[in-house]
Amino acid sequence: MTNQQQPLLTHESVALSLAPPRSPPRDSIIRNLYTNPRSAARLSHLFTSTSNNEDDVDDPDHTKTSFYESHNLQSRFLQLLQDGNHLLHHSIHPHLPSSLSLPDQLIRFIGRTLPLEWQHRNRDNGNFRSVADSMVKLSCPMIALSNLRLTHEFLNLSSTKRRRRIRYGDHHAMQYIDLFLPQRGEIQQQSQPSARNNNSSDGSGNKVPVRGTLFFVHGGAWGAGHPWMYRLVAPAFLRRNFAVAIVGYRTYPDSVNIDVQVYDIRLAFDELEGVLNECVVPVADDAMDREAAGTCADNDNGWVGNIMMGHSSGAHIALLLFVNMLSERMKSSSSSHLAGKECNQYPWSLPHYFVGLSGPYDISDHFDFEAGRGVEQISPMKPICGYTRLNFDRASPAKRLLTNLASFREQVDSGDSTNLTMQQITPPMLLVHGIEDPVVPFTATSDAARKLKSCGLTDCHEIYLEKTEHQEVIMQFMMGGPAMGAVFDWLRGQKRHNNAIGRD
Repeated sequence: MTNQQQPLLTHESVALSLAPPRSPPRDSIIRNLYTNPRSAARLSHLFTSTSNNEDDVDDPDHTKTSFYESHNLQSRFLQLLQDGNHLLHHSIHPHLPSSLSLPDQLIRFIGRTLPLEWQHRNRDNGNFRSVADSMVKLSCPMIALSNLRLTHEFLNLSSTKRRRRIRYGDHHAMQYIDLFLPQRGEIQQQSQPSARNNNSSDGSGNKVPVRGTLFFVHGGAWGAGHPWMYRLVAPAFLRRNFAVAIVGYRTYPDSVNIDVQVYDIRLAFDELEGVLNECVVPVADDAMDREAAGTCADNDNGWVGNIMMGHSSGAHIALLLFVNMLSERMKSSSSSHLAGKECNQYPWSLPHYFVGLSGPYDISDHFDFEAGRGVEQISPMKPICGYTRLNFDRASPAKRLLTNLASFREQVDSGDSTNLTMQQITPPMLLVHGIEDPVVPFTATSDAARKLKSCGLTDCHEIYLEKTEHQEVIMQFMMGGPAMGAVFDWLRGQKRHNNAIGRD
């Protein structure tokens, strides 16, 4: 089968599919058994000679049962190496890389060289955040010089005429939303606000009609990043008549744990609801009818809905919030209350779609992956998610949802709640990942989708992008590319499907 027939099947993607925890840790005997049998054989002689010496003390005549027959796992592997000489020539794993790439070698060297105390201190005092943010700032002039159009768009969005800064929570310096609205002249020629919304008494005639909102949560390894770094995500949605909200939140160490970050995002979402009720209005129903008939263009004003989207660690935080919202829906006392929230009478109170970009959704698995790269001690993920495997599971969205489902089942069995299915309360979901992502492997998305579907979230879709790495996914939203096109195509397909089945 050629590479043209299977563009996702590359040496890099196969190696990533076998990255820890799907394969033994590097430098271990079992790993060497697959990648370097001769090295494993040398280790086996060392262990076997030690074991035999111990046997000589207890049983000088060697009449006791051999280590292989005693079913000691390590001894069985070592015995296989000793007895099977042919393995030294034929047992090398065809896909497990026997050596690290140069960047990974450098990262692991730094991780092993720097004292652990130094790594923890610079992680916990905010130096990690300063270095990460500074690297982004240093790259900005190069991007500006290479693309003048993007520079102009960034400066335009940075003006107070286009950007509205909204504070929320305790007004911490990081607790703010950058809100962008479509240019009114670009959309009023195409449609007018619906009569239903025009009857409000708060002057809705001055509101901007929009197709929906993008609620975007930025990434940064839970300990870095600011909304301005992702400002260029907005133009693609603004051109399609969406309001765009890019959310800032407290990063580590200002945020002591993941629940604080999720709490910040929820506060921002609730604050944004009140602001949107004052300044925007859903588009007219006739525009929705044109889109249902397939007669409106991509930049027309058919109502789409509210999109919750995050990138990298932002996708993880956003999905945790999304799971919390699902749990609230599950605990809703009546289906009529839920139905009222779903309709356009309250268009800003709930997300209609979730889009995750290159997210690490299982924290325990991602910790093993970070350990394989040698960054697990300096990364903020370990402290922000609670240090232990138990807390890592609690910070993993699919596992949290599974726990909530068990609690919900108890309520249903006791008659305290209506028996709503997950299909009834879950909006469509899309998880997007670059197939050659060396920072968060694409298996994070495939595993998360499988677990979410097993919980009943069957309307969960996956898109894998060929020859695409971690930052390229979000850059394709800023500069144009397959990731952006795939998401908008998916949204159009979802809208047509909803119109076909009569779902609002």
